[in-house]
Amino acid sequence: MSEIAIALFFCLGFLLATVGYIWGLVQAFQEEVVWGLLYWFIPFASLIFYIKKWSNKKIRKTLLIQLAAWPMFLLGGIITVVSYGAEFTKLAQSGTITVNQGSSEQSPSSFPSDFSTSSSPSQEQSPASEKSPSSESSPQLSPAPIPEPSFGTVGGQQYDFKQSMKLGYAYYGQGDYQTALINFNRAVQANPGDAEALKAVVDTKKAIAQAKAK
Repeated sequence: MSEIAIALFFCLGFLLATVGYIWGLVQAFQEEVVWGLLYWFIPFASLIFYIKKWSNKKIRKTLLIQLAAWPMFLLGGIITVVSYGAEFTKLAQSGTITVNQGSSEQSPSSFPSDFSTSSSPSQEQSPASEKSPSSESSPQLSPAPIPEPSFGTVGGQQYDFKQSMKLGYAYYGQGDYQTALINFNRAVQANPGDAEALKAVVDTKKAIAQAKAK
């Protein structure tokens, strides 16, 4: 509906401006040929013509017709701005991006029995805890410092040591001991002889055996 109103106002304004201009051009030629030529070719000469001939009612009426076209253009412009502004507002409100958050993986709250980690799987800790019997009898071995990420190849696939250990802890905390063991073995392949990775493998195998015994 607003598009029809906009088109109507602009068409009416254009019609009034065109009729008024042509009518004024005819009147200018009727007054004098010079006025007609000036009206036709010289910008703003028509305004001087109307000022000079303002006393003539017909000429004055022609100017009023041309001036009446401007309110039509103005109304059409206002309706255009209002209608498109409202449409833009609706699009902005309805086009808000909704971020669909998938079901996040539940982080382990604590490492069972032989492991002690924080609730976030991104933090790396040793799988040995204070309650581990082996830690009471022998001092805990700290992992050797790794200056840069080490990679091991298993079946043609390279694995990062830190990433494999991180995933192993995370799956262990969830009770998925088989997947945890796979990742700990990858860490051993990436960094053979690492005490932390070897102990994680041993403790995970114990957890698997305890789970089967239940």
